[in-house]
Amino acid sequence: MSQGQTTPRPAERDGPKSARHARDFCLAAICLTAATFFAGGQAFAQCKTRAEPYPAWPEPTIVSTLSVAQAKQIVADRTVPQTKWLGPTSGPKATMSPVTIAWVADQSYSTYTGWGNGVRAAAQALGWKFLAFNTRGTVPGQLAALDQAIAGHVDAIITPADAHALQKPIQAAVKQCIPVVGIHATAFPGPAPDLGLYDNIASSAAEIGESQAAYVIAMSDGKARDIHMVDNSFAIARFKAKAATDPIKNCKGCTFLGMVNVPISDLATRVGPATSGLLARFGDKWWMTTCCDDYYPYVAATLRAAGVPTDNVKLVGADAPPSAYNLIRKGEYEVATVPEPSTLFGYEAVDAIVRAMAGQPPADWIEPTYIRTRANVDQEGGNNDEFVPSNDFACHYLNIWKGTHNPC
Repeated sequence: MSQGQTTPRPAERDGPKSARHARDFCLAAICLTAATFFAGGQAFAQCKTRAEPYPAWPEPTIVSTLSVAQAKQIVADRTVPQTKWLGPTSGPKATMSPVTIAWVADQSYSTYTGWGNGVRAAAQALGWKFLAFNTRGTVPGQLAALDQAIAGHVDAIITPADAHALQKPIQAAVKQCIPVVGIHATAFPGPAPDLGLYDNIASSAAEIGESQAAYVIAMSDGKARDIHMVDNSFAIARFKAKAATDPIKNCKGCTFLGMVNVPISDLATRVGPATSGLLARFGDKWWMTTCCDDYYPYVAATLRAAGVPTDNVKLVGADAPPSAYNLIRKGEYEVATVPEPSTLFGYEAVDAIVRAMAGQPPADWIEPTYIRTRANVDQEGGNNDEFVPSNDFACHYLNIWKGTHNPC
């Protein structure tokens, strides 16, 4: 056909009967195209449960300046018991059909144990089956455990493993209509469509850093000399570092002494020498903030060996493993930490699964941060070395899932 010519439509070429045939063919082609499209993205019509994530939430915003008065108000607000429920109060009912939830995690890590206990309790309250798959703390173990869960035809997967390293099984799960919910599986809370996570349960990294900075500024009356220890190989650690140090850098009476990069993998060999170097360079009167409390047992041991008085160096941490509670209780340098919720995160993850089964997006909320100090170390679950808000979250979630109105 020469340029400029057009192909006659079927009706023009062969009459009304062929036109009807052409119309039917076109409708069939449209249906086939639509089916192909949804098979490539996520065939919602073919899935009882939506597994494809909704759009990601906006990245948390870092507060770069805090006055001493603002810092003291933040500390006052975030060191009291969290008795008020600020989470969802409505949502879909949970299915009463048999459901199997897979918890894919390193079963020996205390933080993961707390989250897993929350998943188990929530699942059992709904009459669902809970299966734990032990990753043994390695990427090959995580891959094998996920493959095993998928092969076992579970209905949903919840995992704290790094989603970036597990894309093959996660994407396979999504294609098989199995929603995957992370707990700290990536940096920020909310859906992570680029990673296949229907939801990622986490605290606000910006608010964690802000809480650390506020405590340092407030308790030093705006005169702190601060050092931040971080592992720069992790994007979330760099983000927390900025959130924790920007307000101190912008505090007129404060001095930011510097950032110390120590890989988490080298704690035992590098934290001690790094701390000794800080004492030689800056003396023995300063504050320290960090992304991760895991540094502090080694920092404290070095300070103790050097004979530094416990009132001279003040450590403010994050995450709050049992070692942090131990240091705070004993008054050994660590004065505060910003813990992650324990069993609450498990309930949040199950709520995301309930909503996925109803085709609804995850609840758009994040539990406010809490500052753990020596004064409140045994409150809000602290007596068990964990953070469990006293806001009756389990009762509120069960009211939503079961359509009840029990007082909480």
